[in-house]
Amino acid sequence: MSTNPPEDYLSINDFYKVYAYACLYQSDTDRVMEVDPEEITLTFVCMRYPRKLLEHLKKTRGMRVSRQGDGIYYLEGDALAMQLLVTRELSERDNYWLQHLRGDLEEGRELQDLMERYERHRHSKWYQAAMDLIVRANWDRMKEEKEMCEALRELFADELQESEERGKEKGKEQGEETKLISLVCKKIRKNKAVSVIAEELEEPEEKISLICETARRFAPDYDADQIYVALAKKETREVKKP
Repeated sequence: MSTNPPEDYLSINDFYKVYAYACLYQSDTDRVMEVDPEEITLTFVCMRYPRKLLEHLKKTRGMRVSRQGDGIYYLEGDALAMQLLVTRELSERDNYWLQHLRGDLEEGRELQDLMERYERHRHSKWYQAAMDLIVRANWDRMKEEKEMCEALRELFADELQESEERGKEKGKEQGEETKLISLVCKKIRKNKAVSVIAEELEEPEEKISLICETARRFAPDYDADQIYVALAKKETREVKKP
């Protein structure tokens, strides 16, 4: 079964991407028909009813939409079985876990209630799979949740450790860069040329030139932390350029 991550809006492109994954899953095997297409079910999860997508499927692929209950729809007329879950329409009482397959869970009571429920079913592979999707869609909120249950910490121990290591590495990197900026600023105050500063600090001249150019905006105080932030923003803008 192939399931897309919970999204607010399911686009036509999203549909074909998941459909392609299913076709690759069926075909990327050692033997022909090792995976029977009839055993594959595509489950699409989104928060809002994808009207444009469904109109496209009806018009171009001759598919039909059959409502099976609150927030549960079958997409019929294709060789692969498909179902659509619209989380906003699901009954929380009957579909608690499916209703929480979304990326906007609220910090506090909602997250704590979810984790308490998971604690009671922590040994079930089905609940582990559902929680895996939910956590990955709400990772930033989850990792900051102070009341994260022990079961969840065990399930995502590797991810939490990796996140903490990235944070430490980023902090170390920022400290080193801020120290370099401070040294550059001291030499700027002595009116030293960019080439001289680069040679004395054994850093690329291009890098020192960028620091000097940015630092001049913060004269005469030359606050290293503010200069670091300005440089980081500039780097982000450069990355976003096509």
